[in-house]
Amino acid sequence: MKISMSNGSIEYFTKLKGLYESFFREKLKEDKFIGEKLSKLLKAINNSKRVFTETGSFDFCAKCAKSGEKCCQAGLEWKLHKEEFFINLLLAEKIGISIEFNLERPEDCLFLGEKGCSLIFTPLFCRNFFCDKLSKFLGHERLVKIQQTMEDEAIFGFELSNYINRKYLIPYFNLMR
Repeated sequence: MKISMSNGSIEYFTKLKGLYESFFREKLKEDKFIGEKLSKLLKAINNSKRVFTETGSFDFCAKCAKSGEKCCQAGLEWKLHKEEFFINLLLAEKIGISIEFNLERPEDCLFLGEKGCSLIFTPLFCRNFFCDKLSKFLGHERLVKIQQTMEDEAIFGFELSNYINRKYLIPYFNLMR
């Protein structure tokens, strides 16, 4: 039996979530640097979401998706790195939600839910993607406003991802070899 990409990604992210819960969660939650950066990152993400709402981007993308066009297709979940997934799990716990997998539509990204992306901190590829239709709808001024607003999210996200990767993931996975 051939395993599709979505089945492989479901298995991968389920195992990664189990590893997070059984081994990494407490270590990451107790790390003061992570706690400080996580709060700054969440504030930056909320600021970015506010600007996406104000510029009409979310509404534009929702209308496009309802018409049958979706940019978030199967396989895009592989753009999410381990450390970014862990950051999402930490953020979800912090704000009292859970990261849901799309088990209904194998043609869509594993993280694409009924109300859009279930991730709080999306992969760099997704954050930086503006299709031609959206770019045209936004125009230069609003597109630049979004990109400038997202700068803090990118900086805090990179610092946090890099830290978690260097301090926790690389040593762990080197031991597992």
